[in-house]
Amino acid sequence: MTNIYELKNRLLVPNWRDFKRTIKLGELGEIHDSIHNNIENSQVKLDWENSKTIGIAADLINSSFISNDLFSRELVEAMDFVEANLKDASDPLMNLVQMIRLEINPQEVETSTKILEKNIDSVNEFQSIINDQLLNKMIAKTKNLTKSHLANSINWIELARLYTIRNQSEKAERCITIALNLAPNNRFVLRSAVRFFIHTNHEDKAIYYLKKSENIRNDPWLISAHIASSKLVGRYSPFIKIGEGVISSKKFSNFDLTELSSSLGTLELESGSFKKSKPLIDLSLKNPNDNSLAQFEWLSKKDNRLSFNANSFDEVKNPFEAFAYENFQKGKFLEAFYNCINWFLDVPYSKRPLVFGSYIACLVNDYDAAIVMCLAGLRLNNSEVGFINNIVYALCLKNELDEVPKYINQLGRINLSEYNDEDRISIQATLGLYLLRSKDIDEGKKMYKMAIENATKIKKDYYKNLAIINFTRELFLLKDQEFEFYRLLFNKIKTSEVDVIHFKNEVNTLITKKYIL
Repeated sequence: MTNIYELKNRLLVPNWRDFKRTIKLGELGEIHDSIHNNIENSQVKLDWENSKTIGIAADLINSSFISNDLFSRELVEAMDFVEANLKDASDPLMNLVQMIRLEINPQEVETSTKILEKNIDSVNEFQSIINDQLLNKMIAKTKNLTKSHLANSINWIELARLYTIRNQSEKAERCITIALNLAPNNRFVLRSAVRFFIHTNHEDKAIYYLKKSENIRNDPWLISAHIASSKLVGRYSPFIKIGEGVISSKKFSNFDLTELSSSLGTLELESGSFKKSKPLIDLSLKNPNDNSLAQFEWLSKKDNRLSFNANSFDEVKNPFEAFAYENFQKGKFLEAFYNCINWFLDVPYSKRPLVFGSYIACLVNDYDAAIVMCLAGLRLNNSEVGFINNIVYALCLKNELDEVPKYINQLGRINLSEYNDEDRISIQATLGLYLLRSKDIDEGKKMYKMAIENATKIKKDYYKNLAIINFTRELFLLKDQEFEFYRLLFNKIKTSEVDVIHFKNEVNTLITKKYIL
């Protein structure tokens, strides 16, 4: 039985993308009520007024970039000067100028709602871009940039992101720490660091650096990140009240408030106050980003007073997470699958789109695609039980049993007591499938029955139904004497879960077709 990665509690944790795409998504725009101009940047501006050279221009551009002061007259002059003296300007400096130009001139930002480093159209292309050679080249190139521009915090964050994709957390944290020391108040650096620390289960560090920032009281993007980080460790964020004041001040755009208002709306909904939560959630949807949109889609499944309509959000950039779950719930499994691929390409250090995508691939009988996604996931975490489980399931249904033992051995090395009940039930059922297909009938039945019994004990009808459906199919294929008993249980399954209905219909079609023949 495959394992579906479903969040029980979703929070507005910042997404972490490369700098260029983050600019295109509009999340680094100027917050006029924030303190962006520090003493150091002011001094560089004075230096520029006294001596207009390529070196000082570079210092001003880097300083303005790090402090997020991207709209000053002096910066524009410095960038114009650099572009007029191309022969003296380095390639990294020109790249930085181009990045800042995108922010200053929003009309230059691409109009597509799909903003990815790579665009792909097939699973084969997906497989080709997750190879280590390509990632190694990107890491080497970015390392050279950090060496050439040691004071550029963004390069250090970019390198940390690549190391995180490669599951080299220690190297990534060193880069994150350097970036935070260089630019402790830069929103891009801070939000990237927060996502990294949460990704590596160091939420306390995320809270520490956010609280330390001079801009935390004035930047809704940082306040929202602090609320999410605090909630993850079960703490009350002291910035909740400040965030409420930021919203009521009317000094910020709807887009700048989207994550903060969504965070506060979620807290109110969880406390049982729909009346207070609704205006905040409505505000978050006036100009949402992908994160607040996904939060609303998740909330709508928790509270039927909220209604998610994907057609109302066709202008939101990178809406892949929200649309993956929404298409899934509507039974549009292929659309959901390709949203999972784009979701992963958008945040390629996250396992959620891969586990979910591999589940959907099994649902539509594309077992090769499921295996590819799980193998990509094992590069992120080679002991993630969901990936191993789903590979075993897919290989069994392909009848490629010779490939299974090495993954079974991996499961055997994992202490299942560390995982939740749903994971254990999924693994028991998958082991049952493998044993039955390997003709170890008694042991296979035992594992399936254990999965069904355990799901019944904890009142998880979803997992019990999936186990019964898979077990019934296998008993039918084996022409086992217990088939008729489980077919009765199979026929009694009543559910509104679209994937369970789909699985049941497929097995029912198989059984009916065989009987007709």
